[in-house]
Amino acid sequence: MANNIVQSFIAASPITEFALVSIDGNGKVAVTTAATDKACIGVAQRGASAGEPVDVIISGVSRIIAGGSITFNTASLVMATTAGKLLTHATSGNYAIGRIIPNINQTSAAANDQFSIVFTGPNNLIP
Repeated sequence: MANNIVQSFIAASPITEFALVSIDGNGKVAVTTAATDKACIGVAQRGASAGEPVDVIISGVSRIIAGGSITFNTASLVMATTAGKLLTHATSGNYAIGRIIPNINQTSAAANDQFSIVFTGPNNLIP
């Protein structure tokens, strides 16, 4: 069983279910749009409109949405891309925000597929 840490935030703008979110200067969350965003705080667990509360996994296991093709046995770390989605962690200056949890039924993901990760936060900057 996962030991998830969930925190409620107020959405600064519309958020989609299972999107990565970043905290803004007002303490609200918005969809993460770049792998260089060190303010990425977690994964939204449902969709929300601006001003609504949204539960966010700030540490632990969550579903997430692929931003492109990912083969799980060649990529363990993931990074943010546009629209709060994920890609394989790569290139200088990008933060890994978690690692993939592969399983026997899903060994890859195409764009917009859901898969599971352990969200750890932006902590593995490639120099």
